[in-house]
This record gives sequence, structure tokens and C-alpha cells, in this order.
Amino acid sequence: MESPIGRLWVAVSPRGLVSIARGDLPEDAPSAVDLDAVAPAIAELEAYFAGRLRAFSVPLDLRDAGAFDVAVWMAARQIPYGETVSYGDLAAMAGYARAARATGGAMSRCPLSPVVPCHRVIHADGSIRGWGSDLWIKRWLLDLERSGATLV
Repeated sequence: MESPIGRLWVAVSPRGLVSIARGDLPEDAPSAVDLDAVAPAIAELEAYFAGRLRAFSVPLDLRDAGAFDVAVWMAARQIPYGETVSYGDLAAMAGYARAARATGGAMSRCPLSPVVPCHRVIHADGSIRGWGSDLWIKRWLLDLERSGATLV
């Protein structure tokens, strides 16, 4: 799908959303596409990017992720729309109060942004870092959420 942050490739399984990749078609992408299977995830992403969706309800398939990553990602889903927390705060929310650095690693491995709102996690000093060369995406998503505007 085309989005304001570039082309997105949405992968689902019978259990739920597996990944959202940005850019070129991933090398491990399946050769067949079941449009009906990906339609709910795409509809929610389109509504989110249009400012009409604040919380995703599409189920996630996290069976290939480790327990720590899943705990961190599920905690991140509890961060309210338009708000931010630090990596340390997120570590505590996930039940790992002393694991801020490991929490940052878990967020960097997350294949489900923005459904898992990685962009809502910032450094303790309030700076927006941690997305490599794509910091503009993190800023764009935060601006979308903080604007409160519904786009048509």
C-alpha cells in the first residue's frame, strides 16, 4: 500500500498481522497475495494515516518473537495516542524496570510499526532518536497524532 511514509508491505498469517515493511518488496515476500487477508490491516493503516483511527484492533501474530520482545511491544501498545514515554518508562511498563537499553533493542526489532507505536518511545531527555536514518518518519507520526486533526 502507498502511505504518507512511503510504500508499505503488509504480511499476515491466519493468526494475524506478521509484519509491516517499508520500501522495496522484502526478499522473503510470498509470491501469492491474498488481498482479502490483508484488507483489514490495510484499512486500519489507511484510517490511521488519515487521522481517523487512534487504536489498532487488527490481531497480531507474534509467535516468532521472543517473550521479552512481546512483553515490550504489548506494553508499547498501551501508550496513549499522541503521547510519548521514555525507553526506561516502557521497560518498567513491560515489567523490566532495569532494562531500558534492552527495551530499545526490542523496539528496534519490532516489525509492526505503527500498529505497535514504536514512534511513541523517546529518550529520557525528550529527544527523538532511535530510528536510524528514518527519524523523519518518527517525527511525522508524532506530528500526525499530536495535531489532533482528522484528515480527509
